[in-house]
Parts: sequence; C-alpha cells; structure tokens
Amino acid sequence: MIEIRPRLTRAALACAAALAFAASSAAFAELPTVPESVKTAATTIAADAPMKAMLEELTSPEAQEWRFDTLLELARIASPSRSEMRRQTEITKRLVEEWGFAPEDIMTTPEGVIRGAGLQTVDGLPVYNVCVRIPGTYGARPDAQSYKGQFPKVLLEGHIDTVNPAVLPPAETPYEPVKLQLATDPVVATRDELKNLPDEIHFDKAGKIIKDENYKRAYKRYADFEAAKKAGAVRLYVPGYNDAMINTVAVLQAAKLMKKYGIKPVYDIWVCGTAGEEGKGNLCGMKQLYGYSQDTGKGNNALNFVANFGADSTSPGDATLNYLGSYRFEVKYTEPAGFKAGDAPRPSALLAANRAIAKIADLKTAWDTDKKAEKTTYTVGVVTCDEPANPGERSTTCSFMVDMRSPTQAPLSAIRAKIEPAFKAGVDEENAAHKVKADDANAVKMEVVWFGDRPAYQRPNYEDIAVAAWWQSNLTVGTDITKDIPTEAASLNDNVPAALGVPTVNMNVGTNAGGGGGHTWYEWGIPGDGVAEGKRIFRFVLSGLIASGYNTADGKVVEPGAAPIGPRTTEEMYK
Repeated sequence: MIEIRPRLTRAALACAAALAFAASSAAFAELPTVPESVKTAATTIAADAPMKAMLEELTSPEAQEWRFDTLLELARIASPSRSEMRRQTEITKRLVEEWGFAPEDIMTTPEGVIRGAGLQTVDGLPVYNVCVRIPGTYGARPDAQSYKGQFPKVLLEGHIDTVNPAVLPPAETPYEPVKLQLATDPVVATRDELKNLPDEIHFDKAGKIIKDENYKRAYKRYADFEAAKKAGAVRLYVPGYNDAMINTVAVLQAAKLMKKYGIKPVYDIWVCGTAGEEGKGNLCGMKQLYGYSQDTGKGNNALNFVANFGADSTSPGDATLNYLGSYRFEVKYTEPAGFKAGDAPRPSALLAANRAIAKIADLKTAWDTDKKAEKTTYTVGVVTCDEPANPGERSTTCSFMVDMRSPTQAPLSAIRAKIEPAFKAGVDEENAAHKVKADDANAVKMEVVWFGDRPAYQRPNYEDIAVAAWWQSNLTVGTDITKDIPTEAASLNDNVPAALGVPTVNMNVGTNAGGGGGHTWYEWGIPGDGVAEGKRIFRFVLSGLIASGYNTADGKVVEPGAAPIGPRTTEEMYK
C-alpha cells in the first residue's frame, strides 16, 4: 500500500487544534450545589462495614499486585476494535471461574448479544461487550417503575479494545510481548528496537504471570516518573497498557470486590468492559448498550440506564464532563485497471481524491473567522493508494480519511453539511475534466466505506446526579479534590450516553508513575501509587452507588440519587 501525506492545508492545521482541544482548554465552572441527600448518602455508604472492608482491600498490597498482574495478563491479549472476542472470552471466563459470579450474572454472550438491548449490531458487525450484573433490590418493590419491563440500571465501564495491533493476529499468536526497558533509556524508535529488547515478562501456559526476576524488576510502584528513574525503574511496553486497560482492570476489580463483599445496590449496577472505543470501533459498545442509531443520531436507552460512570481519563485526578463530538469518513475512489503511461488520458482515482481534498481545504468553519465562535475544526488525514497491479500502471484505488470535531452538535452538523458534498464533487469534477460520464466504463467511482459518529454534548449545567456523586465522592474519600469543575471536552465512550441525556461522568482510576506512546505500538507505562489507585476505584464505586442507591449491612436503605426512568431521545426500538 502507498501512503501519501497531504500538504499541511489550513484544514490540516486545524486538526492539531482539534486534537489538542481537550487538553488545552482551561475552562472551569462554578462548584456544583450538592444536595444534602447526596452528602448524606456518600457518608453513609462509605462508612458501611462492607464498603470499609472493600476500601481496605483495594488499597492493600495484595489488591495492588492483583491489578498489576491482571493488567498485563489481559493487555497482552491482542484486542483490536471490532475484534475484541478473545479478550471478552478471557474476562468472561475469569468472572465465572475466579471472581465469584454465576453464569446467569453475565449479561453478554460470545456472539455479541445483550438480551433486551435496543440495538444488537453496529455497522453490520457483532459487538463484543462483556457485562456483569450486580443485582439490586428495586425490582422487588411493589411500586417499582420500569421502562418497557426494564428496571433502572447504573453503568460502570471501561473499554477493552486497543488501537494496536490494528488487525487481529492469527489464533496461534494471540499475544503481544510485554517488553522491559530501563526508564532512563530513550523510548524505542522502531519496531525492531522494541522486538530486540532482551527482557520481558513471562507467562505460563494458562496465561498467568510468572513471578520471576523480570517480574520483580517490573512490579515496583513509584510516586512519579522522576522518582521511578532515580530508583532504576523499568518501562513496560504493551499496547493498551494505559488506554485503557489500566482503567478497565480497575473497573473489573470493582466488580470482583462488590461481589465478594455482598454489596447490595437498590438499582442494578452493570459493570462492563466495552468494545469499540478506539479507531473505527465507532463507539459500538456504548451504541449497543444505549440503543443509539447513527442514522438518526438518537438512542432509545432500551435497557434503562439512569446514570453512567466511565473510567477512561488518563491523568490522575482528571474527570471529563463534556464530550467533543466528531464525524469521521473514509472515502474511496476507484478507476478501472490497466492504465499505462502513454495511454490516452482518462480519469484518475488519485486525482479525484486530490480534487475532493482541495475543495475541503477551502471550506471554513465559524471558528476559522471568529475565534470567539464554537471551536469547530476538521482535517483530511492520510491518503492511501493500492499498489499498481503491474509495472508502469496506476493505482486503481485511493482512499482518504476526514475527521471533523466540535464540542456541540450544531456547528458539527453544519461543517459536515459543507464537507460531505465535496466527496462527490471531487469525482464529478475529475470525470468531467475528461468528458467522461459517471456511468462510463472509464469513469472514476466513489464510495463511502466507513462512517464514524461520536455525538457531541455540552452540559447546560453541572447540577445532575452524576456530577454531584463524583464531586461528593472525592470529598468523602479524600482523593482528587479540586477547586473547580473542569469543563473542557474530550472524545470518549461517554459521548453516547451524555448525548442521550443520561447523567454521565468519566474519571480516572488507573494510576501510573509514567506512561507514553498512547495509540501506538510502543505504548508503555510504569506502576504508580497503588494506595491512591485503590482510593480512586473506591471513589468510582461510591459514585455509582450514590446514583443507584444502597442497602446497608444493618438493613437501612439509602435511596437512589437518580430517577428510575432514564432519558432517551427516541422510543423506537432498533434491531
């Protein structure tokens, strides 16, 4: 395959702004008004004996080591977006065989089906979520409310897919190596350099980590990267270490310990490892869970989730409350094979793509001309062309990716309305330049081969139950206390529930001393403060329980903070 990097047009430069938007916007909101009921709930739940026992275990050396071991055992299982079935299978197996759940507690199937969901496939493909249920007591109430038979649920989730490898490897080689390198050495520059690192973590035939000398070097926790380097720490290289398996393993441990300590919510809590957050995954895991149709931009929330807490933010203390929307397209242009140098000119797939890119580069968003307007940006990414079939011939297929982003939906839809017609305009102009009609045998054809939809959401205020629960949980647990509410937007799994109106917060739980290479083959991390990590997991669980309600060990009931019928934008049931 031939890759062509387009020149840095105004649109391409705008991409850098879009990608940096979440990290660079230092905007804050006033502190939320936390209801007294939420303050009381947080205090009561955190002080209950099973919860105190859970916190003690979460911060224990044994639980810290469990998270590290499980992280490496699961992260090394190659799990590209839309091909997460191997990691899904392993997590499901451990839920039942090791973590105390019964098969009927598992709400997902190997085939990708969730009973009662308003959507089963996304982009025509199965969705490999893995979800387990912590049953609540609400359904036994005589006055319990439900949505079409579905009682209320709170979702706790982290995603199980990774960017690399991009394609599922053969069944006989399903694992990525976990390589080790001194943290003081430069990060590897090539795949061969990574492959040739002599030290790595070893695993037995059952996939469990072997605690040999390499393990002892690797499993040491540090306060920060400088402390790690001074102490002779090693980097651990494996795709998905940070994004997002360090968070997802923490979420899975939350499920394991809620089961172990008999935690009894009022509403059901579902704990999910979700599929398809990365790349062309198109947020398929969340779209299935919330019945979101990208054809209409609406969702039925058929399973009746009433609050959503995600674990995907990557810096300690971070929380994401607003969600950067995007539309993504892959557009392919195809010409008939056989054109050779010296043949009479005829339309070119590459030139059709170039014409479309040039048209897109001339478009402007409101933000291009007025920096006080909503920050809406776009870019054309890498152009790829297939190798010619024979020497002297042209490529017959060329494709490009285009990505447009905005923190709110209206300007995002507006720039899409400008850009999308340019796809066809490019091919029409190329054919017309050669006086070739669209149905002619020599005409270039155009096809949209992939469409990605991440709906935007900007909170109108910061007074909903998810924000209140997250904010108060930080105060109660004594972790990640900030002076302000962060309002910057990021693009995450939580775009989907937030856009439907479901109260949603995404927070960090996994804690690194250092890390880098996100979304690359050289992704790496170093274990961080395990006690702080345990507290963040407890904060995550506490937030969910404030929303779901809680039954104390002595029989008292902390009523749910969320209403029993979850928001939705359509009643239609998608199949």
